[in-house]
Amino acid sequence: MKFVRQLGISALALGLGAPFAGSLQRTQQRGLDLDSIARAINEGSDHVSARQLARWIRDRRSGLRVIDVRSPAEFHDYAIPTAENVPIDQLAKAHFAPDQTIVLYSQEGAHAGQAWVILRSLGVTQAVFVPGGLADWREEVLNPRLPANASPAERAQIEDLSHYFGGTPRIGGEQGGDVASAAQIGRGSRRRGC
Repeated sequence: MKFVRQLGISALALGLGAPFAGSLQRTQQRGLDLDSIARAINEGSDHVSARQLARWIRDRRSGLRVIDVRSPAEFHDYAIPTAENVPIDQLAKAHFAPDQTIVLYSQEGAHAGQAWVILRSLGVTQAVFVPGGLADWREEVLNPRLPANASPAERAQIEDLSHYFGGTPRIGGEQGGDVASAAQIGRGSRRRGC
C-alpha cells in the first residue's frame, strides 16, 4: 500500500511539473531543472519517512524547518511538534534560507508532494516531504506497530521515539488495533516532545 501511495504521489508531482516542461529554453531561463526534479523523485531523495522526521525533531537537527501546508484550521486542530503553518497557497511568498532543511507535510501527503514541486521550481533544493503526511506520522510515530520478531534494541528504539512524542506503540500481531484520529491525538499532545 505504501509503495502505491508513493508511486501515486510521484506521478502527481511529475504531473504538476508538466506545465513547466513546455519549453526547455524557458525552463532553463527560470532556473527550473526538470532533470534534477525527476532524478530526486526516481531516487527517493524527494521524501523522508515520518519516523526519520521524528528523529530529526527529537535530536534538534540544525537548520530543520517543518512546514505544514494545510489550512490554518487544520493546523490548529493538530500539528507535528515544531511545525509552522504555511498554507500551500502562501508557499511562494515564504522565505527559505539556503542552509535550511525544509520538511513539508499535509494530511495524507499529496499536497506536500505538490508543495515540494513548487519549492523546487522556486530553487529551494534542500526540501523533502512526508509521503503519507499525518497518516504516516500516526502510523510510524504515535501508534507504531512493533514487529513481533524485532530485536529488543529495535523495539526499544521505536518505543522510545513513540513515547517521546506521546505515542503508544502496538505489538505486531494485533489486528485492527485502536488508531486514534487526529482530533483524539491532537489537542492533548500537540506540543509533546518539544
